[in-house]
Amino acid sequence: MINNHKIGEWREEVRYALMFYVDRYGGYAFPCDKDGNVLMDQMEEPARKNYADCLAHPEKYPYGFNEVHKDVNRYREPDTGTCRCGQEMSLTNEYMGACQCPKCGQWYSISGQELLPPSEWGWDGTPIDDDY
Repeated sequence: MINNHKIGEWREEVRYALMFYVDRYGGYAFPCDKDGNVLMDQMEEPARKNYADCLAHPEKYPYGFNEVHKDVNRYREPDTGTCRCGQEMSLTNEYMGACQCPKCGQWYSISGQELLPPSEWGWDGTPIDDDY
């Protein structure tokens, strides 16, 4: 079993975009704050030019313009722990729900259980017992 097992915390990222709809399926989106103030420092020059064009020609956006869209991304950070060799590591799904210590090569499940290497799992995609 992995040592110092720490369960990953849930995180939430909230982003806002100022939308200009070309049709009902999409258009332009520019990063902004919750009040619709565009974050110019987060855009490259071509995006700034597109934003200026959107403001100058609202008639191009009959499906809506200057609408603030909120996007919420909720995710769980991976569990972490210390391998028996002392290496701190994240328990991520590298291969079929398992991960490998980058220092010693020991395999772990994403819940921290020690595993044999995948080459010894005895699974080739076919059932082991055809009689079940």
